[in-house]
Amino acid sequence: MIVSATILAAGGSSRMGNENKLLMTLNEGEIISQTCYTVLNSVLRPVIVVTGYMHDKVERVLPETVDQIVYNSSWESGMTTSICAGISALPDDVDGNMIVMGDMPLVSVQTLDGLVNQFCIHEGDRIVYPLYSDRQANPVIFPRKYFSEILSSKGDRGCKKVLKQYSDDAIGIPINSDEIILDCDTKDDYLRIISKI
Repeated sequence: MIVSATILAAGGSSRMGNENKLLMTLNEGEIISQTCYTVLNSVLRPVIVVTGYMHDKVERVLPETVDQIVYNSSWESGMTTSICAGISALPDDVDGNMIVMGDMPLVSVQTLDGLVNQFCIHEGDRIVYPLYSDRQANPVIFPRKYFSEILSSKGDRGCKKVLKQYSDDAIGIPINSDEIILDCDTKDDYLRIISKI
């Protein structure tokens, strides 16, 4: 079963002041490169990165082994446009796609592979997401059967809307780590992530 990854790296970092959160330093690299390397070390293939805001600088720090970089010229219209850009670039033989937030560098290979394993156990027919303390978190795997619905979504809540609408077709996998809820929207978030390393 083929499960791809769409890494979202297009947002404007509006809550981070003048900095692009994805280019902030982590482990002598950048947050986005750290996230990409983790995904590349997992079973997910192909790996597509969607860029937008400051795309030239972001693309410069991406690992060469990323399968494809897609520039979303409509990135200011919200996250759904980036998700759609990524899904539109997927090959036809993909059974599912994991939506990975570029600003979640602490998510582990073990967690990614565990979610893919659950997706395969359920024969690629169910939405699979991680749970932390009964809270739905990221990243989420969507089966191919939902791609067209995601692509036709409007606004900035495309995948969340699909997940909510088809909650009976979704499976939450408990993960005993806050790595799946720690993103980097603010300076405080960044300091929290740094403290975990």
